[in-house]
Formats: sequence, C-alpha cells, structure tokens
Amino acid sequence: MKPNTPAHEPKIDLAPSLRALVTSEKLDGAKLSIMLLASDAGRIHVNDRHAIPIYDGSRQAVWQLATFTELFRGNQAPPADLKFYPPEYALHFYFIENHLLTVCRCLKIAPSDQELGDIYATLRRRPDAKSLGSLHDFLWQVTALWLGSSLISEAEFDAVFSQLHNSTRKFAIRPISRNYTDYLKTSLGKIG
Repeated sequence: MKPNTPAHEPKIDLAPSLRALVTSEKLDGAKLSIMLLASDAGRIHVNDRHAIPIYDGSRQAVWQLATFTELFRGNQAPPADLKFYPPEYALHFYFIENHLLTVCRCLKIAPSDQELGDIYATLRRRPDAKSLGSLHDFLWQVTALWLGSSLISEAEFDAVFSQLHNSTRKFAIRPISRNYTDYLKTSLGKIG
C-alpha cells in the first residue's frame, strides 16, 4: 500500500514524449517505473542515462530523453515547508525514495548519507551535470520519470530535492553513516 489517500494521489499527466512512447508501446502510463540493471555482484549499471528503461509491470520500453529540465511544467508554488512531507507531496517523495530502496536491495552496501546528499544536491542545483556514477545516473532517470509523469514546476522540483537533501543531512552522523537508507527501509518497508 502506498502512502496516500485518493484525494492526494497525484494525477498522471504524461509529458508529450513519454505519452508518445506509452501509446506506441502500449504501456500502462499509471504503472511506470525504472528498470534497474544490476549484476550478481551487487553492482548497478546504467549504460546511458538518456536511454531510460521504463517498465509497467508487464511491458518495457526505452524512453530517450536529452535533458530532464525540459520536463518542468506549470508554475505551481510548493508549500512553504516540505519538512514533514505534506499529504499532497507524499507520493512524490515515495516514488523517488522507493526506487532508491530498489537500489539498496541490489547493492551489497547501501549508499552513505553523504553520497546520497551529494547526489540530491547535484540533481537539484545542476540537473544535467556530468555523472557522479551509476547511482546518480539511476536517480537521474527516476527523477526524469517522476517529472515526465506528473505536472511538476521547477519550483516544486527544487523544493522536493532540497527536502531530500535535508533528509540525508538530518540522518547523517558521520561521513559513512547509512542512517537515511536504514530509516527508509524501516518506514517504507511497512508501506510497500
């Protein structure tokens, strides 16, 4: 079960390029997620972050995207404080953090709070910056699918990623701590 009520479930609003792919490949636009490619050794692989492997539970396709900043739509302002994940944003956070937990299940060692904080900060400040590695590329793809599936303004994107970054800082007690992902495993594990 996902953390929502029907009143707070975000409306699926596919970006034109994603809508065209969903239509041509006969995908269920309400069930899209990113496919994670991983080795038995616990390493994730992203060959080209611009070739986004999406999956709807039964079918898969590759969405080609040059930059996810082209996916910002609308001019909605976020709430003044996202610290407590307001209900209307809970599924947005869930989408990103649940994909992160998928990565954690594949890796032998979860990413550190500092590593995730750096990735969230980079995605927020320089969305299309040079890759920081496979985890950054995977979260770039997750972010692209989130933006491509929902009507999200640049201001809302900035606020969500600012809060994600703050969450990693809140849980970090030293550079190699993994408290943020441990918290997600405990809290989202009860939901998913």
